[in-house]
Amino acid sequence: MMTTGFISSLNLWNAPRTGAARLQTDLATATKEIATGRFADVGATLGGGVIESFGLRRQSAVLAALTQSNTAASFRLEATQSALKEIQSAAEATLNELTALPADQRAKTVAETARGRLMALAGALNTSAGGQFVFGGTDSGTAPLTPYEGSPPSAAKAAVDDAFTDFFGFAPGSAAAAAITPTELKGFLDGPLAGLFTEVNWSRTWSSASSRTIDSQISLTETATTSTSANAEPFRKLGMAYVIASGLGLSGLSAEAQEVATVKVMDLLGQVSGGLTTLRADLGRTQSQITDANARMAKQTTLLTGQIRDLESVDPAEAKARVDAITTQMQMSYGLTAQLRSLSLINFIS
Repeated sequence: MMTTGFISSLNLWNAPRTGAARLQTDLATATKEIATGRFADVGATLGGGVIESFGLRRQSAVLAALTQSNTAASFRLEATQSALKEIQSAAEATLNELTALPADQRAKTVAETARGRLMALAGALNTSAGGQFVFGGTDSGTAPLTPYEGSPPSAAKAAVDDAFTDFFGFAPGSAAAAAITPTELKGFLDGPLAGLFTEVNWSRTWSSASSRTIDSQISLTETATTSTSANAEPFRKLGMAYVIASGLGLSGLSAEAQEVATVKVMDLLGQVSGGLTTLRADLGRTQSQITDANARMAKQTTLLTGQIRDLESVDPAEAKARVDAITTQMQMSYGLTAQLRSLSLINFIS
């Protein structure tokens, strides 16, 4: 048995409209793919292959994070090297001045310059980069050193003055200091004073830095030390040299005692120069490691980017053809809808 149905004007009008909504969605998808160069819905397009895509993107993100971290580390190392150069130049200048002078003129000359260089040492060790104190070790949020001279006196100066007074029975700069023998002075320099510059006592009275330095991951397989601490031995020895030169009242000592003091200062400065050279060389090697690591990671990133592009990228020509086809279909749909809306029985009633 054959049956017939009916087609209403409403059904005719709605049919193109329903197709138009789907075409608009397809057009938006194709347009997005042309703009981004990758599938609009990577998961739906690649299916199970999306796991590989996400894995590659995760590796690329890790490399990008390491590269960014290396940039910060390099900035910190550059600031550290600059400060170390300044500290070493001052130490070597002091040593050269002492070496060039006759023994009887050394104490007075070095006393005039050591006080300023001791202040400069504190300033250099308080160098900051990117809001972090580069000589603070892992405690990079706090300035490592308090200036030795100041008001009120620093804990370091108080400790030195107390040690001198306890050992000799009078304060530094006292007229009684003229009676100090070379043996007594040597005993003080190698004993109580040297004890104030051990790492433990230095941390108590001079420095708030952490002795633990910063270790950074500079590549997927490498870590490196990317800082140094104000508690390192060369800085402690340099502080001791400057204190002997400027903080013990050398001009009031006998010529023999002065010679003991200046020889000790020169010995310390010689050790400091070698120690600072080693520190700078170690940090220089780290800088070279970071440069090499960045170069390798740049190549790895380029490789990963190519693999991701091969998985996710669309053919621009094919996407453009789809946009053109969809646009043509939509124009046809709109035209058909307009013609259907013009159909009316009234137009055929005479």
